[in-house]
Amino acid sequence: MKKFKKILIYTSSIFIEKTETKDVIKYLSKKSSCVDIYALESKDTSINKKKYDLVLSIGGDGVFISASKYAYKKAVPVLGLNFGRIGFLADLDKKHFQSKILEILDGNYVVDKRTLLSGSVISNEIQHKSISLNDIVINNCGKLKMIEMEIYVNQNLINKQRSDGVIISTPTGSTAYAMSNGCPIVSPQSNVMCIVPIAPHSYGQRSVIINNTDNISIKLNKKSIEDSQVTFDGANNLTIKCPDTILIKKAARQLRIIHPCDYDYFKMLSKKLRYDNKP
Repeated sequence: MKKFKKILIYTSSIFIEKTETKDVIKYLSKKSSCVDIYALESKDTSINKKKYDLVLSIGGDGVFISASKYAYKKAVPVLGLNFGRIGFLADLDKKHFQSKILEILDGNYVVDKRTLLSGSVISNEIQHKSISLNDIVINNCGKLKMIEMEIYVNQNLINKQRSDGVIISTPTGSTAYAMSNGCPIVSPQSNVMCIVPIAPHSYGQRSVIINNTDNISIKLNKKSIEDSQVTFDGANNLTIKCPDTILIKKAARQLRIIHPCDYDYFKMLSKKLRYDNKP
């Protein structure tokens, strides 16, 4: 496979000053022809003018998600080095970084293609549009009361619910916020989207799994609008003012995630969720 020579290290200012991060940068600088560093809090736009072979995320899954959006925009693969806690997405262990990164730079790796969501909040015109690797969430952000909504799939009403909100999740996001609300864990290669109610009022309100070629539209009751917002991967919070519809569909292309050759999703899942009972 393609070798990686030009690398963008995408991280947070929290991690940049860590000795471990500096060691990684020093090591990569010896192995690659170009290594640039970008902190997600930075307003530096120079990286938008450069071309890279690989985006290396250093941090936890939050940093990885931010890095993945840049990688998606630039159509380059992303690799996650986990300096966080769980590391479902940033799964490269820092203890074995040097041996694994050498293999990857030399072209020995596997490519994991993940589906993203594209969401639009529509009023008289598009107010906001963004992509999400994990999920798009409509939730209550105001008074402690439920919000009411109608959920349509391909213009067919499938649910009218009162709840704290709803999560539209990719298979990748099934191990994130959706999992804590009762969504099943979905293999990341599944061609589906998950519709997951948040604390619904009715016991009969359950998660619904649909094809990822379907289109979702959500309409909120007018009384619920002032206390509601849309979030994309837990960020880009958008207060809902007077939308006609919230539209969600599969993004135009997939994100390419790089893993070492011995990567196995289900072994990773067992380790991260401690199914093997190891600390």
